[in-house]
Amino acid sequence: MAIKGLDKWVERLGQREMPVLANVITELNNLTGDDDTEINQLADVILKDPNLTSQVLKIANSVQYNPSSYPINTVSRAIVLIGFTGVRAICISVMVIDSLLGKQPKERLLQQMAQAFHSATQSRLLVKRTDADVQEEVFIAGLLYHLGEMAFWSTGGEAVEQVDALLDDNGLNLEEVAGKVLGCDFASITHSLAGNWNLGETLQQSLKPSAQPSSKVQAVCLGEELSRAAKLGWESAEMEDAIYKVTRFTGLSYVDARRAVEEAAEEAASVALTYGAPQVCPLIPNRQREEKEKPVVLEPALPEPLQADPELQLSVLRDLSNALMEKLDVNAIFQMVLEGLHRGIGLERVVLAFVQKDQVTAKFVLGEGTDGWREKFDFPVERGANNLFSHAIKQGEPVWVSQEDMGQRSRFYDPDVKKLLGEHPAFVSGIFLGPRCIAIFYCDRWKLGGTLREDQFQSFRHFMVQTEMSLKMLAEKRPTPRP
Repeated sequence: MAIKGLDKWVERLGQREMPVLANVITELNNLTGDDDTEINQLADVILKDPNLTSQVLKIANSVQYNPSSYPINTVSRAIVLIGFTGVRAICISVMVIDSLLGKQPKERLLQQMAQAFHSATQSRLLVKRTDADVQEEVFIAGLLYHLGEMAFWSTGGEAVEQVDALLDDNGLNLEEVAGKVLGCDFASITHSLAGNWNLGETLQQSLKPSAQPSSKVQAVCLGEELSRAAKLGWESAEMEDAIYKVTRFTGLSYVDARRAVEEAAEEAASVALTYGAPQVCPLIPNRQREEKEKPVVLEPALPEPLQADPELQLSVLRDLSNALMEKLDVNAIFQMVLEGLHRGIGLERVVLAFVQKDQVTAKFVLGEGTDGWREKFDFPVERGANNLFSHAIKQGEPVWVSQEDMGQRSRFYDPDVKKLLGEHPAFVSGIFLGPRCIAIFYCDRWKLGGTLREDQFQSFRHFMVQTEMSLKMLAEKRPTPRP
């Protein structure tokens, strides 16, 4: 039975065809709390997916975000330098593209995605001249302006084949065919998905602009107009009209406006490539391109056990040693250490817990299998306590609980610890400022990585020493309060 009506198509596209995308975007939108917690939660969402982590770091190091030569090697640093909003925008963009291109994409989907990258790049460069702080918001709105249509073409099935045939055979335009087959238009589907997924007011307002739209909405609509005009030709009347609108929006001369628009088209192909969509690069209208490349179908990366990254370890340790010069705060230091332990050493489950009032309570967690740790990781460490964490505090140095130690130290795994963490070889260490333990790090390799090694423990120990040194430097730098 054919599906008809706006609500039914929104439900199908949002919940049945792209459930993973919908869930991740919902998770990103549900991040709450203070700024430091939001940053760590965002890093946690990213680091759960090795492919997303790789893509985010690749984009963060692109010329659009990192024109300097200093590499960004950690997600934590990317968030600090680019900002929460910018990295969130990167995540949503990557997830949308991966979700849509995950299957064998139809040519119409590739064409529409090429226009989306062109529109988004034009919009971002336009608004950069009027309000640089909203570039990422505008880029997302431009990229997702035709989300409903792109999602539709990615689904396959009878309705897609029917719309495809009607467009080829009858000379009808897309909106006429959509109304006939779907019972609604694609703009309405996009508007509803944007509302359901909280993709931002800019996108929703751009789909239904008011009589006096904001500069953000104007940039999105003008970027969309430029991308459509380019498909008709750089010398077309539609392109001439669009460029004159650019001159009024930016204050540029006609010559400079045309040059800026053509350069943005060049950049759009580079942006699409950076975001992992090489198939669409040849489809973006570009005056300088003389030959088109064949579309390349990317093979999905298979999940692998987490591996150590010595270069990342050195990078994080270098950043920690320069904590004052880098103007890092305590939370930024802990987040970098957390990522260094997780991705640098290859420790799959990592938690930083603060010690307060004889309790050790999780603050930041990373890794698969840590769901619920932030809420449930809460253990006593008072003088009479006898668990893994009170033992680490008493030792006053990093502890390696090896496979051989598990039997001898089984008393440290009381029922509460065992229920949450299981019984696995682990590294545990207190972080001390003077005689006082202020935090605990716990790390293990759980099921995927196997046993722990001596070189990993030495790296873990090095991170703990450098963390304490960095925190000590920050504490000594604090100004003495006036009486």
